[in-house]
Amino acid sequence: MKKIPYGIMNFKTLIEENYYYVDKTMYLEKLEKMPNALINLRPGRFGKSLFESMMFYYYDINSKDLFNKLFDGLYIHEHPTKGKNNYYILKFDFSGINENKQEEELIDSFRISVVTSIDDFLDRYNLVYDYNKDIPADDMIKMFLNYFKGLKLENKLYIIVDEYDNFTNAIFEGDINRFKSIMGNEGFIQAFYTTIKENIGTIIGKLYATGICPITLNLINVGLNILNDISTDIEFNSMIGFTHNEVKDLIKEVVEEKDWEEIYHLMVNNYDGYFFNKDAKERVFTSTLIMYLLSYYVRRKEAPEELMDVNVAYGSGKIENILKLQNNNFYEEILDELLKTSEINGELQNNFNLELDISKNDLISLLYYFGYLTIGENSFMGIKFKVPNKVMKEAYNNYFIELLKMVNIQIDTNKMNTIIKEIVMENKIEKLSKYVEEILHLSDNRIFMKFDEKYIEVIYFSLLMRNNYFDVYTEYPNKNGYMDVYLKSKNELMKKNIMIELKYIKKKDDSEELLREKIKEGKSQLVNYSKDERLGNPMKYLVVFVGNELKLVEEL
Repeated sequence: MKKIPYGIMNFKTLIEENYYYVDKTMYLEKLEKMPNALINLRPGRFGKSLFESMMFYYYDINSKDLFNKLFDGLYIHEHPTKGKNNYYILKFDFSGINENKQEEELIDSFRISVVTSIDDFLDRYNLVYDYNKDIPADDMIKMFLNYFKGLKLENKLYIIVDEYDNFTNAIFEGDINRFKSIMGNEGFIQAFYTTIKENIGTIIGKLYATGICPITLNLINVGLNILNDISTDIEFNSMIGFTHNEVKDLIKEVVEEKDWEEIYHLMVNNYDGYFFNKDAKERVFTSTLIMYLLSYYVRRKEAPEELMDVNVAYGSGKIENILKLQNNNFYEEILDELLKTSEINGELQNNFNLELDISKNDLISLLYYFGYLTIGENSFMGIKFKVPNKVMKEAYNNYFIELLKMVNIQIDTNKMNTIIKEIVMENKIEKLSKYVEEILHLSDNRIFMKFDEKYIEVIYFSLLMRNNYFDVYTEYPNKNGYMDVYLKSKNELMKKNIMIELKYIKKKDDSEELLREKIKEGKSQLVNYSKDERLGNPMKYLVVFVGNELKLVEEL
């Protein structure tokens, strides 16, 4: 049985040590039909580095003897292209550069990374080149390319750049001037890429770069304005990340048949949902998280309780840094909408001008590029961006919990343990609803722009999302509508699923007549929802709030 390649980014190691490999080699054929300088942007943890490693061994002239061993059984083995093992590969990996250093240290870190790449090249191709390793990186690459040109070799260079934009993170620490100094017209990064641009088509045959965000691309465009961005091309939608069929094939190889459906649906709910083209038909999973779950399953024969890999940096801090960029006026509006509805209308931006005030579409687009949103369906207002999955929804709600702390509201862990116990053992939600009322009183509408039923849903979800006994969903789809809150058991201790219908009445509109109307409406909805046979026989609760007061908790 093959092993699960969790955390392995070297293609040769993966194949030689008998790990599973999801075949993406058919995309090499497509890439070769594109222009010679390409860039592909994807969120972190989608498998960009492994794809580049596969490219390295396919195009590397020194790996010719390894072709059959490494690519046997893969698409490209039976459909080799003109470029197969036909280049000298110069690979730059800027992922290890610490962008939080002072500018002088950052320049030196970049220089050292370039030195490492050149030395690796010389060792790999058994070349001798005595060069000054202390000069600026742009001068160093210029002299190296002149050296390579002087060798008069028959084959050209293929330059691969991993994490071309690692410096972009500096902008999300609030220091925009420092960022522009690094990346702008006088910056050392642009000078470096200008040298590369001047040699594409001569000694450099091809260039392929990856990263996350186009902000850096905009700022180095003078230096590298021949790059063709394939990030939103429909034919490359599934090149990075896993499709549904690829995930199903992996599950059948690794998971016991009795668990196939459970593991698949767990992955769909938590890791799925990404589109990188508005017309794409095939959603994409985050590949690192898929391998994390499968790796755990192979060891334990069960899924992990914690579905977010602690090594994957989808933290609430990054959300805050993006949303508060340049002290813009859209922060509350965007957060309010995403927490309450998990979707937002906007236009995808691929050009950012940091000399101008940042726009709402800029912020929405940055959330998309970093994986916190994905492309949804078209709407008359542009694109309806969506929170792609439950893992990302939890990231936003973790940020909401941090916002509660900012207004001196700490979630009482002991109280929540008692509440969870009541839900699991007794299928009751009275204590939970009373605690929601407490938080409503304390928050005093200081976080959201508008107090409404969705605000209450967010609090329920945020309180319950971290537990080992049930999954919690808001606006859960049903044959007869969407349940406000749905608690779905994942532990044998909890015998019943629970559906909660929330009703909210503004304090100024409170009346006995409106209360009766809301109660009647809620009960009718719960009855209709329970007709969906897929739910089994869940507990049904109607909860009514008037303003921030809990008015009713009734079991049907």
